[in-house]
Amino acid sequence: MNRCIAVLLILAGLSLSVGTALAGQEAGEGYARPTYPELIQTLVLMGGSDINSPKVADEYGRLVYCNLYKKNYTNDVLWEKLRTEIVARALKKKEYFRVKYEVVGIFYLGRYDFKREYFPISDKTPIINVGTISLLSVEDTSLDCSGQDIYSSVFPMTVVAQLNEPLTIRGFKVSLDRVEKLMVRLEEAGDADHRVYGRIRVAISDAKGVDYSSNNTSRIVLNGKVISVDFFIDKDLTKPIASIRVNKE
Repeated sequence: MNRCIAVLLILAGLSLSVGTALAGQEAGEGYARPTYPELIQTLVLMGGSDINSPKVADEYGRLVYCNLYKKNYTNDVLWEKLRTEIVARALKKKEYFRVKYEVVGIFYLGRYDFKREYFPISDKTPIINVGTISLLSVEDTSLDCSGQDIYSSVFPMTVVAQLNEPLTIRGFKVSLDRVEKLMVRLEEAGDADHRVYGRIRVAISDAKGVDYSSNNTSRIVLNGKVISVDFFIDKDLTKPIASIRVNKE
């Protein structure tokens, strides 16, 4: 009897953890830096991987419900019940999952065009006909609930957003009355080579799944579109330079 009560309490914890995720849904206008567990959740709940597979379900549970997995996986009976509940929630789309992600990269500006009042993006970091945006790579390590490096032997560790149309941004307008102040701020930041930080916001529409290349590497592919590209002087993204709207959400 005590074991049955314990199982029910743990299953109820699934609903509580989902509710906690929903409580933070509005943070950052709905956009967030990618984490591997959230990307896997997006992949699975958008149909990019078969949650009915026990192997996939176990790995999904390990990554997304880390604490429950570590506490209960060694108990075959208990984990079977938990996994069944996790799969049911995923199939019914009862879990909150993120579809808005943002990534930040370093870009370099060319010399200011006074006639056009325009800053071009340097050829060192071009944004021309970009077809995919890297959301996460093998080098982007993070820690799980127990402080261990996150890894997966089931899902690829590289995740990209495949854009519905190529992205090209050659530069952006900065008015003459702003450019002098901007140059001073760049100099104060110790930035002699016109380095800026670009934040790219992406909305995911569906999941293509796992893409296997000819050189025996694989990656997770999520389909989507770029919503905006914003440029900042500082890596903390507190000093904006320009904002470019690319698509409607």
